Amino acid sequence: MKKYIILLLAVILTAGCLSACGKGNGQAAAGDGKLKIVATIFPEYDWVMNILGSNPANAEVTMLLDSGVDLHSFQPTAEEILKVSTCDMFIYVGGESDEWVEDVLKQAANKNMIVINLLEVLGDAVKEEEVVEGMQEEHEHEHEEEHEHEEEHEHEHGEEPEYDEHVWLSLRNAEALVEYISLSVCKLDPANADAYKSNAANYVGKLKALDEKYKTAVEGASLKTILFGDRFPFRYMADDYGLSYYAAFVGCSAESEASFETVTFLAGKVDELSLPAVLTIEGKDHRIAQTVVQNTRTKDQKILTMDSMQSTTAKDVQNGVTYLSVMESNLEVLKKALGSMDPKETASDLSKIDVDLTELSSTMVFAQVYSMISDPEQFEGKVVKMEGSSWQFLDDETGKRYYACIIKDAMACCAQGIEFELTKEYAYPEDNAQICVVGVFAVYTEGNYRYCVLKNARLV
Repeated sequence: MKKYIILLLAVILTAGCLSACGKGNGQAAAGDGKLKIVATIFPEYDWVMNILGSNPANAEVTMLLDSGVDLHSFQPTAEEILKVSTCDMFIYVGGESDEWVEDVLKQAANKNMIVINLLEVLGDAVKEEEVVEGMQEEHEHEHEEEHEHEEEHEHEHGEEPEYDEHVWLSLRNAEALVEYISLSVCKLDPANADAYKSNAANYVGKLKALDEKYKTAVEGASLKTILFGDRFPFRYMADDYGLSYYAAFVGCSAESEASFETVTFLAGKVDELSLPAVLTIEGKDHRIAQTVVQNTRTKDQKILTMDSMQSTTAKDVQNGVTYLSVMESNLEVLKKALGSMDPKETASDLSKIDVDLTELSSTMVFAQVYSMISDPEQFEGKVVKMEGSSWQFLDDETGKRYYACIIKDAMACCAQGIEFELTKEYAYPEDNAQICVVGVFAVYTEGNYRYCVLKNARLV
């Protein structure tokens, strides 16, 4: 691939250099006087857009990885190489996945380009990838296939440690990177420097506020360990808040199949620690997480997804996705995985019943449950007591098991119910058993739908 890029550059950049001949600064290299900024991944792009704000210089900002291909699999096209070669500012992560960058920058048409390598900016804060207990390492045959390439690489550059590239998944890293990028934007366009500094300061304030929310959630959680049936790109986040973790693979692994030993180990840890969820990263293939759940004792753990922002596209951006919105969503998932619930979902004394459905007639209780499902917001945080028949459903696609208390109308021809999640002291009942359950009414979203559930519930 390196030889391919060098040959490609020889052709592409000849044209690029001719078009930029005689231009002495970054703005002129763009050809039309417009500032051009290229960011490899979505977080970098979103940070730049927040720094620019109203974009007084009308800068053109490009997100290079815009096809849903993640950083580890990306190889630039001829057009993308030319964009990088002629831009005024180029921002990239700087790990092994970005090895192609070195050749592009050596032959760049714009010699005055400001280049920002995230790993270099963070310096000592960058962590080496680690293989924790139970984590599967790369297959031996893959090492053998890459051995010749690795020997050549080590001969040219000397043996270097493999760093965890996913630095953007730490809000604290994001603060430092946004501040650094903003200073560079000010150098590009000093006429609007005050606006950029103000925008950056406001944005960093939002990052700090969200960081505090993460800290509070972890401090109030009953668990301090997360487990991924997937790659684990959240090392920086875990370390920020003192979380332990287990996972199938390291963050940059190319593996997609977990061994029997890995699955067995992870399932055993779920049982040992009574973890309520097995986590995955974005994507459709959650087979490993499903297999882990199927090998636990209770087989009822939720499969929850945290977004590492490695496949975010321009279309997602147009639909309103931002770095902060993704990190806020990740926080909600993290709360569920750690047993850290919102105050609306907890109650110190379940004996204080707010809505007692057991006191209503069959006609009234059916109407009341319908009202709760139709307009759930007015019941959030209230302690609800209800009785009916137990029911459970297993989603074969996700491996998640749901439990609900079902009530029927006066004619016994129609039925509806409310999902419940029991605390660890209680075992879930068999199907069709008559039960009475008390819990805190809450609402959650899964996919495109909203559901009602009795949290922190107990059987009475």
